[in-house]
Amino acid sequence: MIFKNLPKDSIFARLKRAVSFEAVSSNETRDIIYDAAADMISEAENNSLCGDLWEIFYAIALVEDENPICRTYERVPMSPGSSFEIVSHDIWAEHKIIAAVKQLVENDATYSNLKLLSHYAPTRGECARQARQAMEDVMGLAGNLAAAESPEDMMRFAGEFCSLHGSGAFALNHAFSWNSREKRLVPLSDLDPRPLNSLIGYDAQKKELLANTRSFLDGNPSNNVLLYGDSGTGKSSSVRALLNEPDFVRCGLRMIELKHGQFADINDVIGTVRRRNYRFVIFMDDLSFEEFEVEYKHLKALIEGGLERKPENIVVYATSNRRNVIREVWSDRAASIDDVHGWDTMQEKHSLADRFGVTIWYPSVGKDEYISMVKSIAAEMGLPMQDDALAATALRWELEKGGFTGRTARQFVHYMLRREA
Repeated sequence: MIFKNLPKDSIFARLKRAVSFEAVSSNETRDIIYDAAADMISEAENNSLCGDLWEIFYAIALVEDENPICRTYERVPMSPGSSFEIVSHDIWAEHKIIAAVKQLVENDATYSNLKLLSHYAPTRGECARQARQAMEDVMGLAGNLAAAESPEDMMRFAGEFCSLHGSGAFALNHAFSWNSREKRLVPLSDLDPRPLNSLIGYDAQKKELLANTRSFLDGNPSNNVLLYGDSGTGKSSSVRALLNEPDFVRCGLRMIELKHGQFADINDVIGTVRRRNYRFVIFMDDLSFEEFEVEYKHLKALIEGGLERKPENIVVYATSNRRNVIREVWSDRAASIDDVHGWDTMQEKHSLADRFGVTIWYPSVGKDEYISMVKSIAAEMGLPMQDDALAATALRWELEKGGFTGRTARQFVHYMLRREA
């Protein structure tokens, strides 16, 4: 029932192979265990894992396994039944693999240096906020599984975890890109750690974005959102920062980035996340179409207007430099004179943008707000310059770059830091 879809190169699958009859010699067993241990240590350092790594990686395998039982417990409360009994003993039996590996390491001098994996202390003490919380949760599950006295206890702990955090790739990962060739989601790990309040200015815009997202996470009415305005004003950063808002990830927020050229895969993406116990923001950065492109029609069906309605656990957040997303030219108006239904043609070009219930404008800021951004970023990054000199130099820099924006302010500070180095 469980681990049926476990990748053969996963850590737990390799440990299982090492203590099974598939390992034809002691040398092969040693190589497999050391190879798995190296990957365990690498993951432990990246994610600040501490404690019994053997137990933790069993818990990770259990949480990430895409099986129907764990997915069921995402949506409905755990209850006794035949599936509960079957999976309880399945989990209990699979956990004996870890006991066998630990006994081998403990009793065979060949593995003496791997004994530390039973009480591992990582070199680095911190990782990204989202990853840290997920790892703390799974470490707690690992401790519970190790202490379980019966198959039923073990299943209860696993079921409670799935009810609270979910299962599969979504349990431990919060942001994804779409692989069009393989038709699957790919977890993203190196995320921007900045929270929304670290982005300077645009308080009204951020407040509206937060309010819509909170309503969505609470299961209340919410809208698709289009953030448009000048380049470098913080539209994309505002959306990415939602993953760093307190409790948003714990409340089920997950983000999927779709790039230009992938919109024809919308139905595949929806099929992957439909009926999952999460709230998905499909993020489309720098969304725009030339007048001859028709791919936007796929988005119209997703957002509003298709025969199959958009799942209630999905909203679309898009950023664009264009208010109406699709490029408009003056010749459109001239052409409309000869078009029998010219107004209809213009409406078609506006139809995608009109499907976003919330439109948030991010204009370029004024000079004073730009200087405030520069000073704040300089203080954050430790740039040692007096305020007057900093402001004067920042204004000269802006003349070359052409825009009072957050991006220009940050680029200026990076440039000055390089000069000071």
